[in-house]
Amino acid sequence: MEDLLKNTINDLEKSYDELGQMKNQLLSMSLDSFNYLFEGEDPMYKKMDKKSRKETISALQEDLLPLFEENKFEEGVKRVKNYVKLLQGNLEKQK
Repeated sequence: MEDLLKNTINDLEKSYDELGQMKNQLLSMSLDSFNYLFEGEDPMYKKMDKKSRKETISALQEDLLPLFEENKFEEGVKRVKNYVKLLQGNLEKQK
């Protein structure tokens, strides 16, 4: 009986770890939809108009950031904050 319980616990821990990895992959995928704006030698965010930048900042701050913070997805939190900083810096340059 003890072996059965140990095996069940081990199986549950393995499943929990796999679910955690899947959760992080899904969170990462949601951020990937913004990556193309910030990649390359001449990133697209630099060419965005003011309205598009504001909308992107809003989506990052109001949708992704709370989701990542709630799920303790630190990599995503750091990247979102960096993206927002880049967009806000570019807004300042346009003034």
